[in-house]
Amino acid sequence: MLIHSGELVAISATHGLPAGSAPRTAGLQARRLGTVLSGLALFAGLLACGASTSARAEAPEARAPLPADIVEKSALPIYALVGEEKLPEPALWERLSHARAICFGEQHDSPAHHYAQRRALEELATRSAAEHRSLGVGFEMFQRPYQPALTGFVGGSLAEAQFLIDSDYKDRWGFDFALYRPLLETAREFSLEALALNAPKELTRKIGRSGLAQLDAGEKDQLPELDLDNAEHKAYFDAAMAEHPMPAGGPKLADMYAAQVVWDETMADGAAQWLTHAGANAQFIVFAGSGHCHKSAIPGRVTRRLQQPMLSVTPVLASELSKFKDRSRYDWLVVLED
Repeated sequence: MLIHSGELVAISATHGLPAGSAPRTAGLQARRLGTVLSGLALFAGLLACGASTSARAEAPEARAPLPADIVEKSALPIYALVGEEKLPEPALWERLSHARAICFGEQHDSPAHHYAQRRALEELATRSAAEHRSLGVGFEMFQRPYQPALTGFVGGSLAEAQFLIDSDYKDRWGFDFALYRPLLETAREFSLEALALNAPKELTRKIGRSGLAQLDAGEKDQLPELDLDNAEHKAYFDAAMAEHPMPAGGPKLADMYAAQVVWDETMADGAAQWLTHAGANAQFIVFAGSGHCHKSAIPGRVTRRLQQPMLSVTPVLASELSKFKDRSRYDWLVVLED
């Protein structure tokens, strides 16, 4: 539940953290928790980003490019676990289509997770089109000021190369675009409204470094309604941070937690506003790191705003299911049979 490795380097330069050691610690935490947040723009890059342990020593942009069809090549049979009930894939998509709001998590560098997400969006969009129902899709990967670029690309008026420039994709997200292209192309195919949900990293980084009180009036105007007292959400954050002690003079945990809350609340606010304006029959799905999609993160904050539930979903490889420790934090597990 923290950020990109590059963000940790930026923070360490300011606060004296030992550069190079933090991504390793964050990756170990992410493996222990079995889930992560993503891009908070404060520190712990891989934990917050949902990157796997194997990626802990390098920023996403430093890797060799992935094959363009990596997501399709990662196709696996899928089923869902809803409590103790096992749903085969056809039943999974049918039941998912009845949820008004969904937060579908991911490990950012997992092609199999992105395959499950693409299948979910494809199935929901097909059903929504048949029922003449509005479906919106929100992305953690794009920050709010870059909404015009996302709208242009999904709408077909902006070429991919220009979109990556206009959205500042490399610096603000950085994971191989081959992982996300299928989702965006599906949104384009079905003419879905796509929302850039994330808070600007300049805002969350400043909060993480110096706290909410140091924001100027314009920055405070960017804040949504905040709940800083959710015990379950704070416990999740504290567990992630337990093995990542801050050195003397480093950022305060309370400020880093405030930034985490701003991150989740901003995405929840965007989803809730869209649903409010789209009408009672509309459906919205958020794609974000699994640490953002546990019950007390985006879902609980959407539920607080709408007084209606948001389904909390995370994908898990069958080979890792027995080690997955956070099962109770999600309404559904979407299991990929590897």
